[in-house]
Amino acid sequence: MVSDLNQQPISVANSSGFPLQIGVVHAINQSSEWQVVVEEHPWRSDETGSEGFIDIVAMKRRYPDSGAMVVECKRVRQAPWVFLIPKTPPQTRSQATVWHSSLADGKRINHGWANCPAYPDTYQSRYCSIPGQEQGRRNLLERTASDLVESVEALACQELALVERNGIASFSRYFVPVLVTTAHLFAASFDPATVTLDDGALPKDTPLVEVPYVRFRKALSVLAQSASVRDLRELSKKSEQTIFVVHAESVTAFLDQFDL
Repeated sequence: MVSDLNQQPISVANSSGFPLQIGVVHAINQSSEWQVVVEEHPWRSDETGSEGFIDIVAMKRRYPDSGAMVVECKRVRQAPWVFLIPKTPPQTRSQATVWHSSLADGKRINHGWANCPAYPDTYQSRYCSIPGQEQGRRNLLERTASDLVESVEALACQELALVERNGIASFSRYFVPVLVTTAHLFAASFDPATVTLDDGALPKDTPLVEVPYVRFRKALSVLAQSASVRDLRELSKKSEQTIFVVHAESVTAFLDQFDL
């Protein structure tokens, strides 16, 4: 009984996910290029009323005004995430969608999502299979990615309001959404014609490769883009954002390689 009671607090602590977040903060600060500047930062969306806390905001050590990573930590237990790439051979991508806010002579030049080259190159997918997901419902990654995108938008608006209130005439900041997880990440590339339509299954010999990080690109938010588009295809395209999904053990290496 005493032994069980002594172990219970550790189980409670580990179930919270905070130990992972604290460990990721340490790993980011081991990077030669990036450092943590804010933890547990509150955000609220004026558009939807949603609110929450950003786990980590990291910035460049030498150029802190140039860019920021908005990091969400997600602890899962022994669950592989399989990113489906219906193309063979699969190609790596260098483009990503990041938020860019900028002022010049006190006037807003940019304040929204923008496509730009971002390194390292990675595989990219809009489909991720996760154990326990329900057909037709957003899985854990999709829910987390949507919240992360919303938190980036809220943080960018919050900072730009501060900049303008303080009378700063010139300003530029990129915000990069990053999800750090303990899930092992796999890429599965295949010819779509090989999917068996009688049971909707991939061939048993579909090649799988474990990857340290991957781009997850999907239409996650339509709030800012819906007013200016002409059709559903354009709406879906303009609503796509890129989330970098990084295995926790590779976060320092990812940061040291990252460049916009």
